[in-house]
Amino acid sequence: DIGPRTGHVYFSDATDIKLDRDLKTGKWDIWYPSKLEGIRGLKSGRLLRYKPETGEVDLIASGAHFANGVAVDAQESFVVFTSTFEGKVMKYHLSGEKEGQLETILTDFPGFLDGIDCSFDSSLCFVAMPAPATPDLKALFAIRPAILSRLIRTILMLLPRGLTPDAKPYGGVAIVHRGDEFSKPSVQQIYQDPTGEDISVITGVTEGPDGKLYLGSLHNDFIGVLDYQ
Repeated sequence: DIGPRTGHVYFSDATDIKLDRDLKTGKWDIWYPSKLEGIRGLKSGRLLRYKPETGEVDLIASGAHFANGVAVDAQESFVVFTSTFEGKVMKYHLSGEKEGQLETILTDFPGFLDGIDCSFDSSLCFVAMPAPATPDLKALFAIRPAILSRLIRTILMLLPRGLTPDAKPYGGVAIVHRGDEFSKPSVQQIYQDPTGEDISVITGVTEGPDGKLYLGSLHNDFIGVLDYQ
């Protein structure tokens, strides 16, 4: 996202696992590295900032489990981003009393998180959910002793690409209040297409000038429109 005051570009680096091409299709495979990152469990995701006036890129935050969508508020006082496999919305304060601090503002979503957009006219943000949050991944990391969990995850990472688990057809959008001096962050509404019949794998959500939400999908060849008001 682009800061409306400084013109700085805020972006995420999801993982240190490199992309490669699918040998069958010749296309870049973005799904496979995300699956490996989810199974691996190392939090290598980062939030960065590019300053056009100097050409510099600086690290703002690190330690996210697949850092994903990024959005800046109208005053550029903070930037929010999603940690996909943790199901968290993170908030980094660019100015004010909490300048330089990173905090988790929301968790416990019904799906994994992807793109995020924040309204300039209200305290609402909109979060895309491309896949349902199944208990399998949490159970994998809950296995004790920890060395057994690492062994199982290592075996899963060695599986051929075609044997790695696929995400279930699903589409979801969460409307959240990002919090202010009067109220705490909260989930306001959840919209789901549990079977992905109408739209699935929603990775992008943008608020239009008409107040509607425009949804981008990795699966469908159209832009979805959600009139939530």
